[in-house]
Amino acid sequence: MTERLPIWIFHLLFFMMLSSSFVLIEPSPYDFLMLLVVCSSLFFFLTSFTQNVFIPVIVMMMFLIFQFVSLLFAVNMILSIYYLTITIYLIISWFVLVGIGQKLKTPLLRVVMNGYLISAVISALIGLFAFFHFIPNSDTFLMYGRAKAFFKDPNVFGPFLVLPSLYALSLFEKEQVSKFKKTIYTITLLILLTAILVSFSRAAWGNWFLSFFIYFLFTKKEVLQRKFKTTVTLGVLCIPVLIWLAQSQLVERLFQSRLKLQGYDESRFDTQKIALLTGLRNPFGIGPGQSEYTFQMSPHSLYARILTENGILSILLFVFILFISMNKAFQSYKQSIDDSAAYFLVICASLVGLSFNSFFIDTLHWRHFWLVLALAWCAPRQRGDDG
Repeated sequence: MTERLPIWIFHLLFFMMLSSSFVLIEPSPYDFLMLLVVCSSLFFFLTSFTQNVFIPVIVMMMFLIFQFVSLLFAVNMILSIYYLTITIYLIISWFVLVGIGQKLKTPLLRVVMNGYLISAVISALIGLFAFFHFIPNSDTFLMYGRAKAFFKDPNVFGPFLVLPSLYALSLFEKEQVSKFKKTIYTITLLILLTAILVSFSRAAWGNWFLSFFIYFLFTKKEVLQRKFKTTVTLGVLCIPVLIWLAQSQLVERLFQSRLKLQGYDESRFDTQKIALLTGLRNPFGIGPGQSEYTFQMSPHSLYARILTENGILSILLFVFILFISMNKAFQSYKQSIDDSAAYFLVICASLVGLSFNSFFIDTLHWRHFWLVLALAWCAPRQRGDDG
């Protein structure tokens, strides 16, 4: 029963998510709080690994084993061990969050999503204020004129905002929500969408479009009409925002630049091709973190990196984890009979978007990627559960 669990774990998870957008330094505040969550959850037995998560846990353990196997083929061992250490930390965080999700169930999603949303809004506002130079030292929160807020790269900042924008939309669509709250959720959604736009990350735009498409595509029949009204309302509200942005010469210039083939795109695609061929020639990989050392450039693709660094079996295992996680979130959405269904639909759609995003950006060390991957395995609330 949820009320028997110590309340401090919910507070700790909330503050962890509240810090999730402040990642200019490493390790970040999120990392310290995550380690605290991991240690305290294991010490106080706040995790539970049921039969429902047997397959993903075994597959992830196999993926981890192949990380160590590929280490044997690394040339730069120091770099490889450093890179692998980060991967291990993220995998451990996945294990523990899956275990917590089985124990805490839906209340975990509510706490995590709310903390994530607040953090994302703060980050989005910083990014927007910096982009339009409304705050001093705006360049600190920009990269090449593109908003990045407290992230190191706009290409991480933009995708980070996709899930909370979907969550804000789901809150707006709830029945029995006051007009005041609907107004707050609408403003929140517009802030997040505008921030994604001014990140000028093409992969983030694709992530957003695909995630929103999946979100609306998988809608249950009983709420389809409500979602249609939401879509129309959202479209109407976005028009004045788009008109306002279109009047900015800076926005126009960045749009023209980002919609063209970039100078580095050819080098990026060439590196991905070489990485794929290298991966096929080295079935156990060339070692964690060796791509930059070997090719003098990142492959800019999660799939190309795992294939070339960790081997063919590793990429098959990871793709399998992605697929069954999406399916699990979707099945939990279909089986949910209360408001918790929205959480799982948001997670499922976000995972599809992140999987697409990963074709163009190396997302293996994205904290929020592993977070969403773990939340997909949160146990849905059953009849008789409290909280």
